[in-house]
Amino acid sequence: MTLRKRLTGLKALRDGSSAPLPLTKRLKAWRHGFSGWTWLLYDLDNNDPRQYVPDRLSSRMAAIDGPIARSVLKNKLLFEKVVGRHVRVPKVYGAIERGGLTSLREDFTPRSVDDLVRWVVDSETGVFVKPIDSSEGHGVISLEARGGDLLVDKRPSDVVAASRLVASQNGSLVSELITQGQFGRSIFADSVNTMRVITMIDPDDHTPFIAAAIHRFGTKESAPTDNVSRGGIRTAIDTRTGQMGVGMASWAYENGEFLRFPVHPESGAAIAGVTVPHWQEVVDTLLGVVKRLPMLHYVGWDAVMGDDEVILIEGNHSPNIVQQVTSPYLADPRIRRFIESHGVLRGTGL
Repeated sequence: MTLRKRLTGLKALRDGSSAPLPLTKRLKAWRHGFSGWTWLLYDLDNNDPRQYVPDRLSSRMAAIDGPIARSVLKNKLLFEKVVGRHVRVPKVYGAIERGGLTSLREDFTPRSVDDLVRWVVDSETGVFVKPIDSSEGHGVISLEARGGDLLVDKRPSDVVAASRLVASQNGSLVSELITQGQFGRSIFADSVNTMRVITMIDPDDHTPFIAAAIHRFGTKESAPTDNVSRGGIRTAIDTRTGQMGVGMASWAYENGEFLRFPVHPESGAAIAGVTVPHWQEVVDTLLGVVKRLPMLHYVGWDAVMGDDEVILIEGNHSPNIVQQVTSPYLADPRIRRFIESHGVLRGTGL
């Protein structure tokens, strides 16, 4: 574990944000290479820690893809140009730099931030404004209009305040606000609810496969995004059938256990036992992209099912290994071979 992570852990102890574990158990988690929270998430009092890739190896996992693959996945402009040749991705309309707007499409007419906000109101075309290298929904702003009323992050706003906010987003892209299909809307309508699907490439036959998958759903706290780190919830997806399990979240820990959400906590819509529509189409789409771009060895895809198509919101070159909450990576022989082939476990004794 790096010094930085150790210091972060000590800070968490001081400010009360550390996992609610006794010191002896917290030290045990650190010895095994896990944080207190991942120890709880994986229920490592009852599961074998050696079946999980520990947190201390997350930087090795992040280094699996090469520099070009990482650039394509991290930079949203490159992502649209490269991945967008093979599958539907959000259109990038423009860029905001030093308070000014630059159009990146011939059919995108606004030439200033003020123009952009008025264009959203007049055309009722929603957009996301997001940092070019953002992650976990940080710094993302949604602009949309309904009946002539401007909404910023689903809340009413005036044009002046919205323009000021958008102009302050230096180094951000203006992209298409994706419309999710009826399935996502029926569970929670105020966020774009995405699937995080992990793809890897078999080191023996070089074919891509789905290693793990979750579905995320937003809440009033996280809207307009569905990120668990901002208050959303997640549920495992059976990679063979597309059926979802019970919803959970790292923030929902009370009285010594994680709360479970068989239904959405606000909308009441069923989650557990529900099958993601067109799941096989999602699988085929993602594996098809990796077959065309085999430099993408290890990717966490954020995908949404529209009413009639799969849309890839983004790809992550270092997907959070907490995805193992669905099942331990090292217990799956195919995933283990992939991880071993990239030297992640070298010298660890795992």
